Amino acid sequence: MIVNWQPARATSHSASSGLTSVPMKASSLSLGLKMFGRRAFLKARAAMKTLQTARMISTLSSLSDQQLAQIGISRSDIAQYSRTLVFDE
Repeated sequence: MIVNWQPARATSHSASSGLTSVPMKASSLSLGLKMFGRRAFLKARAAMKTLQTARMISTLSSLSDQQLAQIGISRSDIAQYSRTLVFDE
């Protein structure tokens, strides 16, 4: 007796869910992982830029008015100046 053995195929739903199993294509799984990775990267980058901006504001706020004048900004310009430096890199 000859038995044809084939490995199980990946499906989009588990057998225990009660839903019809539909084979997943490797390309759609790969695309999904890439999109997840891209979103995670963009969120991490946005968080890093926010932290950099906060640190820049803190550092510039600790300077005296004379030191700020030497840089060419006033105390009221610190927040906008910091955002410009961090986000326009």
